[in-house]
Amino acid sequence: MVIPTPDQCLSIMKKNSMPPHIQKHSLIVANIARIVGGELNDRGIPLDLDLLVAGGMLHDIAKAHCLKTGQNHATVGGEMVREMGYPILAEIVENHIKIHPADLEFPFSESLLVNYADKRVKHDQVVTLEERFWDLADRYGHTLERKSRLQENLDLYLRLENRIFEDLNIQPPDLFPLAADVNLNLR
Repeated sequence: MVIPTPDQCLSIMKKNSMPPHIQKHSLIVANIARIVGGELNDRGIPLDLDLLVAGGMLHDIAKAHCLKTGQNHATVGGEMVREMGYPILAEIVENHIKIHPADLEFPFSESLLVNYADKRVKHDQVVTLEERFWDLADRYGHTLERKSRLQENLDLYLRLENRIFEDLNIQPPDLFPLAADVNLNLR
């Protein structure tokens, strides 16, 4: 399995003109995924930390482009990453937007963990799931149906969070200072 290194991911971000604020968001997501993944590894749950970091760094690779075109950034980003020769990583990019109830029944995966980490980062700040979903509701909950769907998704992510942290030495509030720990050399 070929996984790009963090330096290669930074190069991919720059080559694809990822704006600095999305780069910063992505680095924080990668850091959360790596730390939580390491804790899960310590509990005997095998996750590839290099894949978590790459997934976090590149999950929004197509975001800026798709904001202009209206395309689904997860789908377009997955296609981009697959064309670069990283099919396993492409699955993480494609699946970082939502989860389904059945996802909570399966063993943890890198894809699920990057998805969770993304939901903990609003722009460049680590926040609670509730705060992140309130923000999503403000920005995208234009109809009662969308607001209802966001509430259902929040409930799923809260269940996922409880499952992730049930036996760990860290808890969700321990993630708050992680935004300050990221190397922000994004130029």
